Amino acid sequence: MQIAMVKNPDIIADVASLSTSRPFTVGFAAETQDVETYALDKLSRKNLDMICANDVSVAGQGFNSDSNAITVYWQGGQQALGSAKKIELGRAILECISAKLINA
Repeated sequence: MQIAMVKNPDIIADVASLSTSRPFTVGFAAETQDVETYALDKLSRKNLDMICANDVSVAGQGFNSDSNAITVYWQGGQQALGSAKKIELGRAILECISAKLINA
């Protein structure tokens, strides 16, 4: 048996590289180690405006949980949002995005 595979397009990198009508682009990084290092690399490599990173190796947060702990990174800054319910973190992420857009 032979399975032919095709690499998926990197949609977020494609959106972030738009030269006209480029939206504010936010990525997510679910990591198991060196969270900050990998998040900052993805932020730069994919030309994102912001990235939300979390450590999915921590029990009780991330996948299969109602809670998470997020740190938001942007060029030259970061903000730890701490541990909270995902709905609360979603609101906090939107507040970070809004603050960045207002100060842009």
